[in-house]
Amino acid sequence: MKVVIHPKYRAYGDFIAQIPEIFSESGETVYQKRNVVKRFTTGGNEWMVKRYKRPHLIQRIAYTFFKKSKAERAYLYAEKLLVADIDTPEGIAYIEEKQYGLISDCYFISPSCPYPAVYQALANTDNYDKKLANALAAFFVQLHRKGILHGDPNLSNILYHQDDGDHFQFSVIDTNRSIFKAALPPRECLNNLKRVTHRRDLLQYITEQYARLREWNVQESVDSVMKALDKFEKRKKIKQLMKGKK
Repeated sequence: MKVVIHPKYRAYGDFIAQIPEIFSESGETVYQKRNVVKRFTTGGNEWMVKRYKRPHLIQRIAYTFFKKSKAERAYLYAEKLLVADIDTPEGIAYIEEKQYGLISDCYFISPSCPYPAVYQALANTDNYDKKLANALAAFFVQLHRKGILHGDPNLSNILYHQDDGDHFQFSVIDTNRSIFKAALPPRECLNNLKRVTHRRDLLQYITEQYARLREWNVQESVDSVMKALDKFEKRKKIKQLMKGKK
């Protein structure tokens, strides 16, 4: 078993090392689908522990010999985002377990973030908060100008709160698929927005605000994002149909 702990949290080494053993029977389940996220309390601190879905054989070989596991990437990318002045829960530790010499289960540990996701305030309401939507568009501009593409920037992976000046502040989670580049062309930026939401009126509004901030052609930007969303949704339906046939 490989256990990597941030220097700030080495005092919790014993607790962290036993997480794989206690995970199934302990903690409060926060999310349970493909991956499982649980909340643990230790030393008066609330931590989130994410256990990633066990990879299939080809992925296990790849993660063992050729690429970083999802947990390791989550840990490393947290630091990269914070250095870039993008808020995200810092990486406390990550754990990789092996079976027959190949990575099987892996875990990412971070502090619990108390902020709600923007999903409820935007996608899950008829009259969404346009001030919040404007701020979110500006946040995407900030990310993209810094060469950062969140791998899955849906509204459940972006948390928010208002500071003392009543300005919206954002924090990102589920960042292990993020991409970091020196610069991003418009095509990649707009393609990234297709994952924000399937609610088209909201996505159109966010894209319009985003394009204005970038000083890009608004209609061309909206058309580009909507075409990308069409393709994304079609691929998703095909995958679902293929799974249903198995």
